[in-house]
Amino acid sequence: MESLSFYENQFIKADSLISEGNSADAKELLEEILSQYPDFGKAHNHLGWIYYNKLSDYERGIYHYKLAMKFDPKYPAPYLNYTYLLIDIGRYAEAKEHINFTLATLENADNSSYNSELGRMAEYENQYIVAYGYYKEAVKNALNPNFIDNMKANMKRVKDKMSIFEKLKLKLK
Repeated sequence: MESLSFYENQFIKADSLISEGNSADAKELLEEILSQYPDFGKAHNHLGWIYYNKLSDYERGIYHYKLAMKFDPKYPAPYLNYTYLLIDIGRYAEAKEHINFTLATLENADNSSYNSELGRMAEYENQYIVAYGYYKEAVKNALNPNFIDNMKANMKRVKDKMSIFEKLKLKLK
């Protein structure tokens, strides 16, 4: 049996393959890693990402994200990826619960991204004032200029969707 460091290197290769758009070879490599080290959380996260984003197999994506969080509870990527997946399949109540849990327990949680996702859900639910507030909150801790521009665009979009009464209410806040 190969050493863990060998499989850590294989994981880095799989990560590069995903970045290069070669998800098929990355998937094979990740499955090989997990056959030897089934508790390798980062490999579960990446495999979950492939199932979710490339194969639209949401249940298998969920399965691997949950294992990633279980086996590597301090690794932030699966928490956010799991959030994206839940929202994309319309499981908002679960997503909100997961976000609240993550923000309360994960030290390195990206508050800006989670506020953006809370805003996205509120917007999907036609709660434009609430969505505006989340997008505005997302900007506060953000450092990436592109992310900040996206949040400003989101705020403008939801403002455009608001009724005249909602816009007045927003001004009075």
